Amino acid sequence: RWVYEGVIDDPYGEFFIAENKSLQKESLTQDYDAKYWQQRYSLKDGIPSFLNNVAATILTTGKYLNVMRECGHNVQVSLSENSKLTSFGSNHQYLECIKSAYDFASGELLTLMKDKYDLIGKLRSLKRYLLLDQGDFLVHFMDIAREELTKKPEDISVEKLQSLVDIALRSTAAASDPSHEDLTCCVERSSLLKKLTSLKDLDCAYSSDKLAAADVDQPMTLNITGLETFCLGYKIPWPLSLVISRKALTKYQLIFRLLFHCKHVSRQLCQAWQIQQGFRSVKILGTPILRSSILCRSMLKFVNSLLHYLTFEVNHPYQFHHTNCY
Repeated sequence: RWVYEGVIDDPYGEFFIAENKSLQKESLTQDYDAKYWQQRYSLKDGIPSFLNNVAATILTTGKYLNVMRECGHNVQVSLSENSKLTSFGSNHQYLECIKSAYDFASGELLTLMKDKYDLIGKLRSLKRYLLLDQGDFLVHFMDIAREELTKKPEDISVEKLQSLVDIALRSTAAASDPSHEDLTCCVERSSLLKKLTSLKDLDCAYSSDKLAAADVDQPMTLNITGLETFCLGYKIPWPLSLVISRKALTKYQLIFRLLFHCKHVSRQLCQAWQIQQGFRSVKILGTPILRSSILCRSMLKFVNSLLHYLTFEVNHPYQFHHTNCY
């Protein structure tokens, strides 16, 4: 039943796959280091020797089918395929049956995620908003939310920021994207550098509670505002949370915070450069005004080049390859 239905029917505990019922699928969107996929179903010791090489394939096949059952998707396996696994001879035909079952389960789950739950659309939305692929939305938001974002993090109204995000989305080309309603916002409790320090390594074993505690334990020594702590989020439903887990979304958010800060610095430099244009009549070579103007222009060029590199040379090719994998 496990290979063709994703169900463990083992009243005597003889099957080599164990189920941990304490792990729930909701943890994928809540815990940074959720172990649902790895530990909800796992291999026991004492795997039959003739199944050693395919035990992992059997485990994964049942996991795929179980996910579809959790989604209420009726998995139809032909009776002829189902009966093969109980009537094989001694010529390793069972290996072909297991491979066939794996191919069927993986194909069905991928089709379900792409067609019913719009996996590709969600990935494109993450690119559009968190990787700043759609710049007009962000520019408009920074204009209308500037007063709120210049406040200290503890004084910012997240509800007001959310309403401003919605206004910016509805007044730009993003309004035609049905997924924009899943976009949320938040204000982090620490700077980007401290957030990275608390994570230490994105692959370390931290839960969401530990991450929050780390942010609280580290007092803010810098005078930061919402411009440094603002962050976008995204509502990820099951079963897409298997692909876009809390851990994966956190990585997107870290990239967003870096790009957002670079965008803010670029805008500030643009404003400074515009102010300096009022002193263009002062053309004495070597004056502080001229030197500051040259410095400002060089800094602006560097920040814009950095933004272009991060967006088009790093994020865009990777996201294009990632989307094409599906």
